[in-house]
Amino acid sequence: MSIFKKKNKNDSLLRTFDGRQVKYVTKKVSNADGSPCYVIVGKSGRIAVIDNQIRVICGETDVFNCCVDTAKYYLLLSGDGVTVEGNNTVSGKYETITAYYSYYRK
Repeated sequence: MSIFKKKNKNDSLLRTFDGRQVKYVTKKVSNADGSPCYVIVGKSGRIAVIDNQIRVICGETDVFNCCVDTAKYYLLLSGDGVTVEGNNTVSGKYETITAYYSYYRK
């Protein structure tokens, strides 16, 4: 057993999107011909990291819930949102969602 705690590389990335308000959330699905398509799952919500779980909430319902340890998450190149993929405990399937942030002008 080591006396040093293993540091998560993506810890700082989790902090950047924890608590952010979401404009809308899309889910990647496949068409009949196998090509990817994005469907809007929910609007006006929030992303939260609670008890080692990434939760995306739209309105009053959970849209996506996944364990941090098994999830893959990437910031969009534009900086306008985040893509999270993993085993969604809400639907019971492996899913890829993209959450687009809400911005407020000061």
